[in-house]
Amino acid sequence: MTAPASPSKQLYHAWVEQRIEDFKDSISRDELLEFADEAVQELYSDPDGQYALTEIVLRDAVDMLLFRRLGLPSYRQWLKLCQIDTSDRPPEGTAPAATSGAKFA
Repeated sequence: MTAPASPSKQLYHAWVEQRIEDFKDSISRDELLEFADEAVQELYSDPDGQYALTEIVLRDAVDMLLFRRLGLPSYRQWLKLCQIDTSDRPPEGTAPAATSGAKFA
């Protein structure tokens, strides 16, 4: 059994999910499908990749691709940003989002 994630880690995951969902909402369906095609190619090119594609696997692969493309910070970088009062600081009060199952560093 795994230990529950810390509150800050939960906030981070919710923040990342919100950034990705906001980006998805800002692009056209065709652009999103292009990201999906790219994510599928990455899955098949990875020797340890997932080959039995399901909607969940594809969604998580697209989210990880967008995570990299958007240049979102890792959890440790995000935590440091939260401790610094600058314009780069993630917005406070990020509402917890439904979990997608994606794992972000």
